[in-house]
Amino acid sequence: MIVVCLACQARFQYDDSRFGAVPAKRFKCPKCGHVFEVANPGLSPATPKEPLAEEGSAGPLPTPAARTTAKRDREAMLMAAGLHTPGMPPGLIFSLAFLTGPQASMVQVLERPQTIIGREEGDVITRDPETSRRHALIEIHRDGTVWISDQQSTNGTLVNEERITGPVQLLSQQEFTCGNSTFMLLVRNTNEFPLH
Repeated sequence: MIVVCLACQARFQYDDSRFGAVPAKRFKCPKCGHVFEVANPGLSPATPKEPLAEEGSAGPLPTPAARTTAKRDREAMLMAAGLHTPGMPPGLIFSLAFLTGPQASMVQVLERPQTIIGREEGDVITRDPETSRRHALIEIHRDGTVWISDQQSTNGTLVNEERITGPVQLLSQQEFTCGNSTFMLLVRNTNEFPLH
């Protein structure tokens, strides 16, 4: 199953058979450190119970008022229908155009908040021998900003022809290079330029 952090929308895989017979498990997000509870998908919904305490706190979490029910249920319905991806800003379409490298002239739409670029592994496959297996990470934030970070690749990730050492913001139509593959980020506002 895919577990989604309620605070930062980071996604990670978890083997749901590890739930066993327990009704819920507590997770700590590896990205932001937020502690949250996930119900066992193999059990039928039970009566609501008191939320678990966050690490380092003395008691149970306060019960959130209006912020948890209707909005999350609505988002869950939209996600189940394939109409909304958690963490993606509405009204914007993000794409990567391959400018050079083995996949030159191709365009790939980015459909998730986190996208791994890699030679043979990840969401965007370069098939470029100069690109590492897991080369770079692109993160799309809810505010519409796009960030790229190198994933300890051998040849590095270049933005503005400089090797990056931490997360760097990318703007629409900005180019970056992984190995021998150069990409351009394309951001389309569907409100200003509707799809035909």
